[in-house]
Amino acid sequence: MSRSRHPALAVALLALAAAALACALPGSAPTPDTSVLETAVAATLTAVAPMPSNTPAAPPTAEPPAASPTPTSPPASPTPPPPTATNTPPPGGVSLNCDGTYQRVRITDGGASGKTISVDNWNGSSWVNVWNVAGGDPMIRQIEDEAGYYPFGACEKLIIVPLRYAGSGAVLELTIHKWTGSAVKQVYYKDGVHGQWSKVGDTIIFEESLYLYGEPNCCPCNRQVLEHTWNGSAFVQTGSLISPTYSGTPPPICTP
Repeated sequence: MSRSRHPALAVALLALAAAALACALPGSAPTPDTSVLETAVAATLTAVAPMPSNTPAAPPTAEPPAASPTPTSPPASPTPPPPTATNTPPPGGVSLNCDGTYQRVRITDGGASGKTISVDNWNGSSWVNVWNVAGGDPMIRQIEDEAGYYPFGACEKLIIVPLRYAGSGAVLELTIHKWTGSAVKQVYYKDGVHGQWSKVGDTIIFEESLYLYGEPNCCPCNRQVLEHTWNGSAFVQTGSLISPTYSGTPPPICTP
């Protein structure tokens, strides 16, 4: 290190060395050998730890951050299997039980022989007739135009056959049938004079004339309404009502 960088320290050391020599020798002190002193001072300065530099030390090099693990893609969802192929419905076919089999409900008009309602089952290549109801002579009894299949429950379809008997009584015979998968089974029957029927949801409403006092066929005193609801396996009665056909005081024929 150069002496010019510490002038104050060099002067102090020279003064110290001169004082030490003055104390060590008696009498007047000879003129000190400045070369010897300068050599000693230089050696001392060399031993002194260097002063810190004004230039700030460079910060330690930061270690690069650890590389984050490469995200792993979630496992792909398994590919769902293709939908199971279903049979193509044949022309005019309907699945009465939504079970993949197909039936056909048809009505044929035989003129003077009356109408016939039939059920055919599809065997995969052709129709096979499995059930028939004939109305017979239309002057005596006939199948009404409302005959056919109707939806019940979530998917089932039942076959309704209204048969009307001719005459002043105009009796209605109403039957309902279920396809069991191999045959047609009757699940409802009701008949009544001046009968009328309707379907509301899964409920069959049957209305008829009710004769309680021997009143003439033309003039019943009461009408009865019965309600039966399909529960998936049978029709269960869910309502009934009897209402008079007259208002006010009942006529003599309507009293016991």
